[in-house]
Amino acid sequence: MTTASQRWTSLLRRADRRLAHRATRAASAWGGSRPFVCAMTGGSTTCAGSVLAFTEYLHEQGIGVVWVYQADRGQVPSWATAVRAGSARHRYLAARARWWATDGVPMRIVDPDTKGGPLERGPDSRVLVFVEPTVDRVGADLVDWPLLSPRQHRPHQLPGEAGADLVVVPSQEVGERAARAVGITCPSMVAAPLVERLPSRDQARARLGIESSIGVIGFLRLRDMPFPIAEVAAELPGHVLLTVEVDAVHAANVQVAAGPADVVAACDLLVTDTSPWAPIAARVGRPVVIFAPDLRDLLSRGPGLYARWPRDLPGPHAASAADVVRTVREAESAGWSVPADRVVGHERFAALVDESVGSCARVLQAMRGDL
Repeated sequence: MTTASQRWTSLLRRADRRLAHRATRAASAWGGSRPFVCAMTGGSTTCAGSVLAFTEYLHEQGIGVVWVYQADRGQVPSWATAVRAGSARHRYLAARARWWATDGVPMRIVDPDTKGGPLERGPDSRVLVFVEPTVDRVGADLVDWPLLSPRQHRPHQLPGEAGADLVVVPSQEVGERAARAVGITCPSMVAAPLVERLPSRDQARARLGIESSIGVIGFLRLRDMPFPIAEVAAELPGHVLLTVEVDAVHAANVQVAAGPADVVAACDLLVTDTSPWAPIAARVGRPVVIFAPDLRDLLSRGPGLYARWPRDLPGPHAASAADVVRTVREAESAGWSVPADRVVGHERFAALVDESVGSCARVLQAMRGDL
């Protein structure tokens, strides 16, 4: 007859065997070697932004990258090792990784399958943070790390003491604002990997199969707010409306791109909300429309704008499909130029992203201690 003590011992042995099997499986993915970077982005279902651009560069250099996903494994780049957030394999590889790369501070990844304990860093793992400027939030992406499942409560918003070892900012101004907002005291450097990796207009259009003579309107959003793509598509049948939302609209003139970089590069005008793509689009000379009907309410609750409201927005503020259509027609009749009353704001947003030449190489040098 099996005693309670024997049953308990048997359960412990089985648990040990499962954990050993998972660790062995994780190690075999790297042949026992150590990943250089374990990367994850927060608040988004897609792997995007400067983190993706930089890890693409690392891959081209033959450097190992682990990408962490929350729900959809298909969003992870095919060249990266994909691990689910909070899994045993994730914890094993993250503890072995030389660097964690993220677009949010702190890197306290909450496991959605357990009671929410923080991810443990390896004894010599270091944290690399990329700061992306947004329209309405100064440093908000640094303060908030929303990696909880819908049924869990966000534990807290931590300022400053993030334990980051290196922060990459797109410009000196953004770095100074972020430092004031969250008290960053670790070393920082100016680099813009995302802009450096942005394809040219011709490259993006060739990849998407869009003729150079067709007007392209890009739609990119950060927040969970519907865009009036269907209404705009009906009013602009001779244009291509480009988005990354696969199930957004099934109109003949709506096309889906593989990622936001192709949308910004291929478009003649970008419609966005408070996303970091507004300053990037301005940096590459695209007119911008801010579609955020609730922007005034956001400003009343948030830490403010990077520019003076409403004069220095990078483009017109649209609150309806009619506003977007009117702005598109005005921009097209002017040769897709920035409206005269928006030049100051457009230039100010463009200045939030400095020159990007050699950004990826400089960041890698800093990580290796060469700078």
